[in-house]
Amino acid sequence: MLNKMKPKLESMKQLHEKLLQEINGPSSDSDVDAVMEDLSPAKFAEKTKQLHDLSLITDKYSEVEAQIRDLHSLQQMLDDPLTAQDKDLLEMTQEEIKSTTETIVQMEKDLLLSMLPTDTADEANALLEIRAGTGGDEAGLFAAEILRMYERFAERQRWRWEEISKTHDGLGAIKDATIAITGSNVFGQLKFESGVHRVQRVPATETQGRIHTSTITVAIMPQPTEVQVQIQDSDVRVDVFRASGSGGQKVNTTDSAIRLTHLATGIVVAIQDERSNQKNRAKAFTILRAKLYEREREKLASERRDSRRKQVGSGARSEKIRTYNFPQNRVTDHRINKTLHELESVLDGESLPEFIQALRVEEQTDLLMAMNEDESP
Repeated sequence: MLNKMKPKLESMKQLHEKLLQEINGPSSDSDVDAVMEDLSPAKFAEKTKQLHDLSLITDKYSEVEAQIRDLHSLQQMLDDPLTAQDKDLLEMTQEEIKSTTETIVQMEKDLLLSMLPTDTADEANALLEIRAGTGGDEAGLFAAEILRMYERFAERQRWRWEEISKTHDGLGAIKDATIAITGSNVFGQLKFESGVHRVQRVPATETQGRIHTSTITVAIMPQPTEVQVQIQDSDVRVDVFRASGSGGQKVNTTDSAIRLTHLATGIVVAIQDERSNQKNRAKAFTILRAKLYEREREKLASERRDSRRKQVGSGARSEKIRTYNFPQNRVTDHRINKTLHELESVLDGESLPEFIQALRVEEQTDLLMAMNEDESP
């Protein structure tokens, strides 16, 4: 694959040299002043970042080229009749060729991975939405368990966990929940969790011992900044109403609940968890901003997606992605056909990274294949 990418790599190398000359090239103070006049601080910072990003690739490319030159030298040595006459030298050369070849293979892989397009949203904070699906009370109980799984995983990552809203549905069950998660690379790690999660087990209320199947849906959305998604007052209809809840609660005595309707898309967000109208309003706009951002991301992804490409990690919410089978102590991710027979460890958030890492590798493989096809004549 690297041979097909060579023209692109050479082009990147030339661009790197050009940028390096533009930034570091002036030979006198007057030349430096002229360059700084031509480049605004923002433009200079942009070119510096571009140079840094290119360096990560071109440096790896130079290292690969150096290793390839070493391999050619070793092969020439192996072909030398004098080498064949020296048993120790022959064995050493053969060993060096084997080692260098393995190094080149790994370095080429690292180089190709560094060329993959990066998703800037990977570094973003995220909103987690969980909704009970088919299965009645059992679905609500499973939704609560999956919510706890993500909370434990977040604790292990030392992320901040903030409950935006939660609707309880019976003892220990939840109907839906929205959580804001803040930390390092939150969306990048959780984005593969979007989709339908299925549980198979015998409910506590089942007297015949029959296995029931229930589902929940999980949505992971990157949390944009106000700069990334700007919402004008004229874009939204704001309705204020009295929060519902148990009779006699103070929350019901004021019009504190907020419902936002985005006029252009029809997206509706309602929040009533806080007693403060302003707090509910802030939470509602946080969710609306994330939904609009994700809607635009999905639109762009749909336009760019190759019909051949798998939808691993696409976040398609109608997609059944994972099954949790309690009788068999099994968790299976259907997108990559990966099974772990350690259900409790997964639900504790401890083994969840095994799925996340496998899905990330699959995503990278898919992107490499797509990149290879794009470079094909």
